[in-house]
Amino acid sequence: MNTPPVNGLRQAAGRDSRAKRRDFYHRYDRLLANWYLLTARIQHEIESIRQDLHNDLARWRPHLPEPDWNAYAHRMSTIEARTVWR
Repeated sequence: MNTPPVNGLRQAAGRDSRAKRRDFYHRYDRLLANWYLLTARIQHEIESIRQDLHNDLARWRPHLPEPDWNAYAHRMSTIEARTVWR
């Protein structure tokens, strides 16, 4: 048989999911490191994204797909692009 084992597919999906989470948290950490250089509006946007993610994770169950980490990372990157210090 030429089909990969199911366990191998799960491991690949897990690595992909971890990479997406890592990308989000990397962007989030960079913004937090410069928190006091950001305007109040941008700080509020970051807090809003964090709260949205918190709510998604609170509703998440293991049998459901994970929250869309790419969407959260994209939201953070749009904020990063608007900051002066970048």
